[in-house]
Amino acid sequence: MHFARTRPEPQTQAPNKARSDDASTPDTLARPTAAEALSRPLVALDVNDFFSPTGGGVRRYHTEKLRHLGDRSDVAYHLVVPSDRFGQEKHGGATLHYIPALPLGKSGYRAMIDPLALRRIIREVRPDVIEVGSPYLTPDLVRLASAGTGARLVGFWHAHYPDAYLRRPLAKQPLLSRTAERLGWWWAARTYGRFDATIAAADCLRDELADHGVRNVSITPLGVDLELFTPERRDRALRASWGAGDDDVVVCFPHRLCGEKRLSTMIEAFRTVVAIAGPRARLVFAGRGPGEPEVQALCEAFPEQVHHLGFVDDRQQMARILASADVVAALSPTETFGLSAAEAMACGTALIGVDALSVGELLRQSRGGLVVPDLDPHALSAAWLQLLDPELTRRYGARAQAFALSQFDWRETFDRIIAVYRSVVKGEPARLDRRPHPVVPAPLAWSGGAAATTPRRPRGGESADRRVHVAAPLPGREARRGQQRRGG
Repeated sequence: MHFARTRPEPQTQAPNKARSDDASTPDTLARPTAAEALSRPLVALDVNDFFSPTGGGVRRYHTEKLRHLGDRSDVAYHLVVPSDRFGQEKHGGATLHYIPALPLGKSGYRAMIDPLALRRIIREVRPDVIEVGSPYLTPDLVRLASAGTGARLVGFWHAHYPDAYLRRPLAKQPLLSRTAERLGWWWAARTYGRFDATIAAADCLRDELADHGVRNVSITPLGVDLELFTPERRDRALRASWGAGDDDVVVCFPHRLCGEKRLSTMIEAFRTVVAIAGPRARLVFAGRGPGEPEVQALCEAFPEQVHHLGFVDDRQQMARILASADVVAALSPTETFGLSAAEAMACGTALIGVDALSVGELLRQSRGGLVVPDLDPHALSAAWLQLLDPELTRRYGARAQAFALSQFDWRETFDRIIAVYRSVVKGEPARLDRRPHPVVPAPLAWSGGAAATTPRRPRGGESADRRVHVAAPLPGREARRGQQRRGG
């Protein structure tokens, strides 16, 4: 599948049959009846400013959507993304549209600000439903550009932005932080709260969205390519290039190198682990970002134990990396799904994850690893040291894979999304609950106090006796000195 990065080649296109600036075209297009809409392929159009050439989960969601819906005869799928020029690409029966957009500094992202350019595409495509995937300018842009077309509007909650991008960056200024978060939730209610439906990828988001005025939320977990992301991708030669043998435990950080992903917490924890475990501590980074100088410095300090692979755009190579690692760290507390964590789980790789939002939910439901508090390098070090036991790590990985096989199928993801679309087109309530997850076995027993089980208050759909594995604390300084004097 080819994607132009920032300069898609323009293609000769037929003139639009219906243009908003055409004097002969009526301003309002008649909405087809529900019966008419169901008698022909559903026309769905996505608009998302979060799509970028080097993006992560959002880009993967849309590339998989192009691939899967492009093969279906019951859906005509179109995706509009920002670029530096107009362009168009065909992906089977699906179409990717590029429109010029304003670059946002050096972030790699762009903002679509021209409603007329978007309106021309909407009037040509005549969608039954438009999915809005980015929260800032896009909801109003789409509402303005689609006015009078009869298209239903659905939001996808890809980013938990009132918390992730407003409250947390201002945490050192509490009053400003709380004010920014309240404004973010007000904006969410004003935009997503007015859509015909909103889709979220994790159960834990529904109540919080409803509490802030975004209702009619359907839960649709994202998927994984289960034929690509498998334990069979484990590569001894790749592990050897990291200096790892069969029983060494390699921890992987396959994320953007930035504070949002808790890079500094990861680096501080590694320094603690290497001070205790020595050469048994092995760490692989796969990603780029503003924290790259810190990672390079760590590689230079520990050249045999820390490796940086850069940005990995090849999906087969990423599958090899995730399957060849033994543990993947998923530390961002604001993930709305955690796609890299899900792909690692499908590869049979254990997780160390933050006990927040979707990552915490994945670990509570699968018990495929250990949870740690946010911004706690001490707890992360404790979890890491426990998972240096390769047998324990393999058991967690097996649980993670079993859960992934039952939950993360892209075909089912898009079947559920299309069901939401059809419901709103028919004017019916669209509210899907997450498909039931399997009953996980009782906690494994092992010696040495490797982990503890901590009761949690049952959340939606959880049984009262559910437990989640948490990292045992590191021994105190005096206890460690005692162990050293005894030769422990």
